[in-house]
Amino acid sequence: MPIFDENEKIVNQDDELPLLLDNKEGPNEESRIKSIIRNIPIGLTVSFALIIILGIMVFSLGAKVSSLSSDLAKIEGLKTQLSSVESRLEEMNMEKSRMRSSLTQMKGDIDALKIQKERAEAQLKRQQQTNGKKKPASKKPKPAGRN
Repeated sequence: MPIFDENEKIVNQDDELPLLLDNKEGPNEESRIKSIIRNIPIGLTVSFALIIILGIMVFSLGAKVSSLSSDLAKIEGLKTQLSSVESRLEEMNMEKSRMRSSLTQMKGDIDALKIQKERAEAQLKRQQQTNGKKKPASKKPKPAGRN
C-alpha cells in the first residue's frame, strides 16, 4: 500500500531525497500573506490606519469648506440685494415725508378756505338781512348811452 504525505502525494520510502524536495515546494499564497501580516510591526499598522483616517477627515473637511464657500457667495449676493432694497426704502421714506408735508399743507389750505367760506357766508347773510330790512329802492335809471 502506498503512503501519502500532507499534500496527498505518493511518498516513495526508498528514496528520501524526493520527500525532502516535496516539502520544500514553497509556501502557498495564503501562508505568504499571513506571514507578511505577522511580520509587519504594530506601530506601522497603527500609523497606516491613522493616515487613512486623517485622509478621510481632510476629504470631508474639504467638502464642508467648499459647501461653506458656496453658502458665503449666496450670502454676499443677498447682502447686495439687501443694500439695494434698503436704499429704495430710504427713498420711499423720503417721498412719504414729502407727501405727508404737502398733505399737511393742503389740509391747512383747505381749513383756511373753509374759514374764508364761512366768513363770506356770514357776510352774505348780514347783507341779506340788511337788504331785507331796507325798503326796496326804486330802480335806478339806466345811463343814457346804453340802450
